[in-house]
Amino acid sequence: KWGDKLFSDAPDFDHATGGDAATADRVFGENTDGMELFVIGDRQVIAVNHEYVNPKINLPHTEDGKPQNAGDVKKLQNLQGVAVMEVEEGDNGWQVVVDSPFNRRITHNTPMRLSGPAAGHELLKTAADPSGAASLGTFNNCGAGKTPWGTYLTCEENFNGYFGSTDEGFALPDDFKRYGIALESRYDYEKFDERFDISKNVNEPRRAGYIVEIDPSDPASTPVKRTALGRFKHENAEVVLSRDGRVVVYMGDDERGEFLYKYVSNGTYTPGGSGDGLLDDGTLYVARFNDDQSGEWLPLTPETTGMELAEMLVFTRMAAS
Repeated sequence: KWGDKLFSDAPDFDHATGGDAATADRVFGENTDGMELFVIGDRQVIAVNHEYVNPKINLPHTEDGKPQNAGDVKKLQNLQGVAVMEVEEGDNGWQVVVDSPFNRRITHNTPMRLSGPAAGHELLKTAADPSGAASLGTFNNCGAGKTPWGTYLTCEENFNGYFGSTDEGFALPDDFKRYGIALESRYDYEKFDERFDISKNVNEPRRAGYIVEIDPSDPASTPVKRTALGRFKHENAEVVLSRDGRVVVYMGDDERGEFLYKYVSNGTYTPGGSGDGLLDDGTLYVARFNDDQSGEWLPLTPETTGMELAEMLVFTRMAAS
């Protein structure tokens, strides 16, 4: 449950304070969603999402859960993301293995790598990351998926709610309106963490809304945002292999009136082999349903959308429309 230790250096949970702020990334986080189990040698490891927080409970010292300082914001950021933890069965049933070398918290501040066709594009560059290939954090992690090569896919869903503007006169770009990014955020991050202030870092929200791949077997590995799988409010990532061995990922956009997608890799997967590059090089499709209950998959490519590939992947919703 929320506040349970993943590491012994975290203090016991205190309901009166909503938990220790300094060690919020050393305990089990808030509000779980997508989950997968991995057998790694003779160990069993669970990866589970922490989609959102309840600030009135997490920050009981504040008025209506509104952060008062950067420390409050950091606490909320560290209670969300993903937990990776080893579990084992003992006399009292299944329990977390505290201090397991596999235990890990991935939060809104964890270093990430952007990969695929959109990585390095101007739309993804910021002052903190002029390369456009390294970001921080994964957001509003909803459903999940599991690859044949043993990695975890976590889905960034309603990422728009984390960004706002300290400038009330900031003119929202068209793509912000399409993705639901507004002048006010859900958690007031922008008031104390400039990274989430769209009037100062207009590209930062464009670095969220992806499928993130995590290797649960290597706690030192860097999570990877797979831009080839598109940018929208990802609900899930169901991975299957086609008859010819290509990797197919079925995905939904969890908002009314949006679309279903599939990604098909160009390369093929060999059972027991590596998945390197298979989620970076392929074609993204959007489903079109007809009134007669038939349907078809439409490829989202430069030829069909009139957009360059990297731009199309950043603005997937707009391209699909």
